[in-house]
Amino acid sequence: MKRWKNILFLIIIGMYFPVTISFVSVYKSNVVCGEITTSITDSLDNQFVTADELTEIALDKYPALLGSKMQDVDCHQMETFFQKHPAIEKCEVYLTYGGALHLDVKQREPLVRVFDNNDTYYLDMNGDKMPLFKNHAAHVLVASGFIKRLSSFEDLLCISKMIYEDSFWKAQIEQIYVSEKGELTLVPRVGDHIIEFGKVEDSEMKFRNLKALYTQGWDAREWNLYKKVSLKYKGQVVCTKG
Repeated sequence: MKRWKNILFLIIIGMYFPVTISFVSVYKSNVVCGEITTSITDSLDNQFVTADELTEIALDKYPALLGSKMQDVDCHQMETFFQKHPAIEKCEVYLTYGGALHLDVKQREPLVRVFDNNDTYYLDMNGDKMPLFKNHAAHVLVASGFIKRLSSFEDLLCISKMIYEDSFWKAQIEQIYVSEKGELTLVPRVGDHIIEFGKVEDSEMKFRNLKALYTQGWDAREWNLYKKVSLKYKGQVVCTKG
């Protein structure tokens, strides 16, 4: 008896799926795309592109989109198109049965803004260039000076990430300056001093020693007494008042 129940169950399941798939196919062939719904998952951090702009871009690229049958909308092609936008890292496009096209977008995350002679741009978290956008400027670390004197962009990326990923440095360091020799100077938000960082080598040790100076060496009144802090000499932190 149990065996026959199992066989009957399998027969019902075998009939259910083809019918369901057929129903969905007929439904999709009749329903049209009636609206575009956009979602920017990181809109609180950056606003390089807005929901209205995404809708406008979609309708400009696909003018017959609204009113098209759901089965004729190529979501994969639309994802590929939107991910070519300089502000977009990832885009997911899908349709819901009410006839709504959904665009779920994640923007690229800028790490540092670079001023290189007359050129300015962002580097994102992957080290790729991002252009500026007219409607929004990201409040990120700034790098300027003789950028091309660095041995590679990896040096700038390395230092920028170390600052970004540490809440103390992210709050304290606002600018990196590259000298003609390719050495780095850091400009803090708090204090009248500059920080001679030197080359990228031994970066972790330099930041560790500098943090010890800030948190254990100086008291709050001393932050404005010094004009220069040098980390150029291995294992040393040299402070100069004048």
